[in-house]
Amino acid sequence: MTEDRTGREVQEAKKGKRLAANSSDRPTYKVASWILDDQLKAVCQNLPLAAFNSDEDVEHVHRLRISVRRASEAIRIFSRLMGRAEVDDIRNRLRRFRQATGEARNLDVMIEKFTLSEDVPVQFLEFLHSERQRVQEPVRTAYAEAQADKFEESIVPLVSRVDSHRNGRGKQKFGRHAHEYLASAVRNFFEAAESNLTTPESLHALRIRTKKLRYTMEILAVDSAIDSKLFSRVKLIQKLLGTVNDHATAKLIFHSWRSTIVDLELKAFLNGLLHAEEQAAEDLRAAFLATWTAKVVSRLKRRFQFFMAK
Repeated sequence: MTEDRTGREVQEAKKGKRLAANSSDRPTYKVASWILDDQLKAVCQNLPLAAFNSDEDVEHVHRLRISVRRASEAIRIFSRLMGRAEVDDIRNRLRRFRQATGEARNLDVMIEKFTLSEDVPVQFLEFLHSERQRVQEPVRTAYAEAQADKFEESIVPLVSRVDSHRNGRGKQKFGRHAHEYLASAVRNFFEAAESNLTTPESLHALRIRTKKLRYTMEILAVDSAIDSKLFSRVKLIQKLLGTVNDHATAKLIFHSWRSTIVDLELKAFLNGLLHAEEQAAEDLRAAFLATWTAKVVSRLKRRFQFFMAK
């Protein structure tokens, strides 16, 4: 869904598109300041919606988490143009937002899934909604802390600090360094991709690295050199690993609930769900690994190397 935008926001979006269209030849500090401003303002826009309007649209929490991850990657990419204390502070704030919304997002996914399923006991759906209300409080607390810390106001001096790097690396054309900014995300991705993926933890690490790579590519897409087919491949890998992770997460949640639920009928239903999620997680993990061969990884790596050598 597209959110309603104020006249100012529409003008900012148009300004962003004009800048993005010619970003390769612009100074790095200018592109960096625009990207950081855009990504951090998206967090500010999504935070109150996630805190107070999630019952109207469950995607508010999801959008907040995505905007936080994108902003975090933007901070990482352009950290050289900021002070260490500023980088650490903003990363900590963004991390708190992400952690505060983790349980809420998991339950949103679960409620959507089981509401559409047949033969789900009413008391189980009631339990899910009760849990969802409980975990909304950390989201509202995160918003209150952001207001108290004047998070939105802190964006202006942060972006101004980046904008002050008019000499040295910041003065150089953004197009000259776009691939360099991507290099560490690609390196980390293949470090995980070529590791032993026989454990759930290693597969989870690959999912996180894939997600970071995707968001980095999205951010750097203001440089027209980004390979759309390569980007689509990364999105597909993230989607597949996300599905595996959904079942693994559900398994952990059901296991923790099993010791707290006293209703025998509900407990029996939960035991059945737990078994199904364990099987689904294992089957999907095996299916992914069957296609994630050394040959596939090597081909993908060569494609990235070719792209980044341009």
